[in-house]
Formats: sequence, structure tokens, C-alpha cells
Amino acid sequence: MPQGRLSTSTEDQWRGFLDGTSPNVEMWRRLRRILGRIPRSPRCKTCQAPFEGPLKPILPLFGKQPFEKNPRYCRGCYHMLTKSKGGAEIALSMLFADVRGSTPMSERLGATKFAEVMDRFYATGVEVLIRHDALIERFMGDQVVGYFVPGFAGPAHARAAVDAGLDLLGATGHAPGQEAWVPVGVGVHTGVAFVGTVGTEVLELTALGEAVTLAARLASVAADGELLVSEAAYAAAELRAPAESRQLELKGMTAPVSVRVLDSAFDALLGRSVAT
Repeated sequence: MPQGRLSTSTEDQWRGFLDGTSPNVEMWRRLRRILGRIPRSPRCKTCQAPFEGPLKPILPLFGKQPFEKNPRYCRGCYHMLTKSKGGAEIALSMLFADVRGSTPMSERLGATKFAEVMDRFYATGVEVLIRHDALIERFMGDQVVGYFVPGFAGPAHARAAVDAGLDLLGATGHAPGQEAWVPVGVGVHTGVAFVGTVGTEVLELTALGEAVTLAARLASVAADGELLVSEAAYAAAELRAPAESRQLELKGMTAPVSVRVLDSAFDALLGRSVAT
């Protein structure tokens, strides 16, 4: 996060941090990756420090314990957010993943079994998003959300988001020859949004704007096992393999949206192996 007394404006500090042009971003990126490899969740939303696991007695010495007012952040990161309130509009990639038909599934499985499936889905989503350097936004109902900010995920953030979407489908059993253990649809979009702090009593680091809404809409209409990638994200990810093109009428969008339809079989065309 922006820190220190700089001559530039707070917005410029945020932009440099978020778009990856700030000189200390690479060090921050390495720290997140190191902390992300240490077991286990729950974690700080920002730096990925684990709140449980083998280093639980040690990390609080460095301010890496849950902050009381908002346990989704460690104490150190939350204090930095409060010192540097603000944000900036940047280009980023966004991933939304929805469990399809969660209401009838809960009725079919019963409350206890459904809770177990959803806990597994959330844990799987966290693992995949961490592996691809996403900012894990939140769990909301039957949904997981990740923001691929250049300062976190690097300049190839669109490709990271697409790869994460494909890996999430593979990890939920949607790879060829597998049987899915939870029905999931995923949407990925690349666009410009505001990323920064919101709230007064309790701060959150989040992304806001039409681009975020579009990514959410894609996930909401993706069929089980589908990854809908906007043309903007498809182009930014520099995907050369052919994929079905589709025009969608999305709620709240004034014009049809062009997307590419991917699934786990698309990994073979990319020369990737599905991460499970």
C-alpha cells in the first residue's frame, strides 16, 4: 500500500502501487507470494498472511494477526489502509465464480451437507486465487470474487485471471473425464475500475465501477462448467487458441456484450495442464 511522505498526490501513490509502476511493488509482490505459500486460511485479504497454521504464534510479532474491527485484514495492513485512504482508477482483470442452482442444491443435500460443499468451494476458490496472485475480494452467498491488480498479479493480469478461471473449473471437477462435485460458472473481464478504500467506520479495499458489474454479470449467466471471457479480457490475455464467440444481452448493459466461451478442455489447446 502507499506509504511514506511522498511529494506526489495520494491518488498518484495509489496508482503507482496498483498498476505496478511504484519502485517497491516487486518487493510487495514477492512478500505476498511467500506468505501465500504458508498454510493456511483464513488469511489477510491484502498481504495473504495466514491467520492459522504453523506460524500462527510468530506472525503476530510482525503485525500479522487479524484486526479486531475487520478480521479480513491483518493489523499491519489495516493500519496502512487507514493511513492512506483513497485509491485510483486502473486497468485490471476481475473474476467472479458462482455456484449454479445453489437453492435447489441446498434443498436436495440438506443444510449440513450443503454447508460442507460450500466450505469446500470457498477453500478451493481461495487456493486457486492465491496461486494466481489475485486480491480475494469476498465470499458473498454462493460466489467467490478475485481482482487481478497489476501491482499484485503483474502486467499479464488478464492471462492470470483466465488461467485462474480454468484452474477453478478443473479443481471443482469440470475437467474432461471428471465428475463435478459442485456446479460452477465463471466470468472474467478486463477493464478500468476504481480500486481503493471505501467505508468510514470499517474500511474495505475493493473495486468499483461498470467493469466490475460486467464481470459479475458474466458469471451470473455462465452455465455449469463454462468460463465466459469478455472480448477485452480475451484480447488482453493474448489467447491464440480458437474459442466459441457469443453475443449476450446482460442486465444493466445498454449494448450486447461479446464474449468467448471457454471450458476445461480449452487447457489442451493452450498446452496447459489443469490444476486440481
